[in-house]
Amino acid sequence: MADARRLPVAVLLACALVVAGVVGRPAGTGIGRLALAPAQAPSAAPARAMSSSWYCAGATSPGGVAPGDLLLENAGPSVINALVRLVWSSGASGEMKVSVSSGTVQLVPEQLRVSPVVSGAQWVGALVTLYGGMASVSQVVSTPKGSASQPCASGSSSQWYFPDGATLRNASDEISLLNPYPAGAVADLSFTTEQGLEEPDAFRGVVVPAQGLTVLDLGSHLRRRAHVAVTVTTRAGGIVAFQTEVVTKPPAGAPRLGVPGALNPVLPQPGVNLTLGAAQASGSWWWPGGADGPGFTERYAVYNPGGGTAQLSLSLVAGGSGAGLGSSSRLTVGPYSTSVVTTNGQPWALPGIPYAVHLQSNNGVAVVAERSVTAGAPSPYRGVGSLLGEAVPAQEWLVAPNVQVLEPAIWLEVVDPGPRPAVVTVGYVWRGKQEPVPGVPSLVLAPGQRGEVQLSGVDTDQVLVVASSQPVLVEKDSYVVAPADGVDLAPLVVLGPPG
Repeated sequence: MADARRLPVAVLLACALVVAGVVGRPAGTGIGRLALAPAQAPSAAPARAMSSSWYCAGATSPGGVAPGDLLLENAGPSVINALVRLVWSSGASGEMKVSVSSGTVQLVPEQLRVSPVVSGAQWVGALVTLYGGMASVSQVVSTPKGSASQPCASGSSSQWYFPDGATLRNASDEISLLNPYPAGAVADLSFTTEQGLEEPDAFRGVVVPAQGLTVLDLGSHLRRRAHVAVTVTTRAGGIVAFQTEVVTKPPAGAPRLGVPGALNPVLPQPGVNLTLGAAQASGSWWWPGGADGPGFTERYAVYNPGGGTAQLSLSLVAGGSGAGLGSSSRLTVGPYSTSVVTTNGQPWALPGIPYAVHLQSNNGVAVVAERSVTAGAPSPYRGVGSLLGEAVPAQEWLVAPNVQVLEPAIWLEVVDPGPRPAVVTVGYVWRGKQEPVPGVPSLVLAPGQRGEVQLSGVDTDQVLVVASSQPVLVEKDSYVVAPADGVDLAPLVVLGPPG
């Protein structure tokens, strides 16, 4: 599909890189070289289980900057009961019980209509227990300038990584730390920005209360940073970390980020991003879908949180009749540093040609990477979106529904990273069984090939499952037509064990 609606990938024929920060971390910080290792799926729904736990954060209560809703999705054959415990940044908490019928999605606003009364626009997290398998929990945050969705975490970690963020005049960056356990946790945050390594005292020894939520405004101590990469490390135990980025309408006449010599720049397009951090750096990241076009500014932020220099290959994989390696380039990212690659207008860009991208380590040093896009005129879409790379293929994926007021254009982007061809279908869950969606064709992908399915006219309020004969990677891209704002790039939930 050669339109300009979504994010391309950059595969560099020349290293035209914008380096956001290259610094050496002082010895003794407790973070060493990260060896190449496969990342684990942070959101996976067990196919056969008596219960599963899900952890969500990064939203606010109504009246805040990013009001949140939970989406409880049941792909199993019978009713599933859920216990939802909401926790607020003030320390208040409350519980509710929810039932989810087979093949349906239950939307749960992140608020309680009964005691305790929570006043003000507070940040909120959710601890959800689902009593049954084949079910998942996702979260969506909504603003006047668009919505962003993200699967909740199905496990905790002692480390979390976020490759990119910004704290500009019209851009806020909040990190939500959720502790699902009955003992308190202590976390340390470190940052790489365009000004180098930064470790403000205010972000060291952060207490995350037992079964509680702590939210950190990065702009309170990292003001006017165009690129912020984050490492979260706990001193003991595990937590869950989400990033919420809200971009407001730029002030009239304000200089845009990227304009040479601009003082106090702003991001050009309003919107919102919600991201569950990467629990592990990896030597291999994929983005299933991309296509260049007018009105899109697209970049890739690569963060090396370890002590060794990463030697990487960034490869573009074309789709359709041009399946196979399109082009690739070498990329070097130093210890504890970031590189940000902007793709627009470069000689290696492929406008109008859909493709996937593979970022791979060549020397065993793992990194974390994110793709982001800003959509504006003359594109038919408006908004911002970001997506961490994917590393764990699987044969079944749950598609979270859309809850936007305006019906978006939705694409499922798929890539086959394995050595064997894959046949991919999209089905409804009906009476505990998966039935093909009428009018949505199957994809037949050769090894290394990518493809897409448009869900125009499909009832996305129902449970949809992407099933493949071989392990694949899938993302969901949603776009609302201008003059409305809304770009949402989201991973899917793995159903069953990863492939």
